Amino acid sequence: MSPDDEATAYLLVTAAFHDAAATADERGDSSIGDFSRAVLRLFEERQHLEGALYAVVMKYAQEHASPDEVAALQRWMAEVTGP
Repeated sequence: MSPDDEATAYLLVTAAFHDAAATADERGDSSIGDFSRAVLRLFEERQHLEGALYAVVMKYAQEHASPDEVAALQRWMAEVTGP
């Protein structure tokens, strides 16, 4: 994994949960918005996600990112989650 892969992955994680929080806030769903912001805070502290949250980010990336960015995210995920 390159530093560029890591930077791309961090941007996609941040974008995924920022967008989730903003969308939830627009719909008046404060619990989802609060959860998304909490995930972002924990990610900023630990540079790590838990379980199914990786799938959330991958789905976001597949919908909003370029193929190269998705590939960078996949390399980062493989590195941080292990075999």
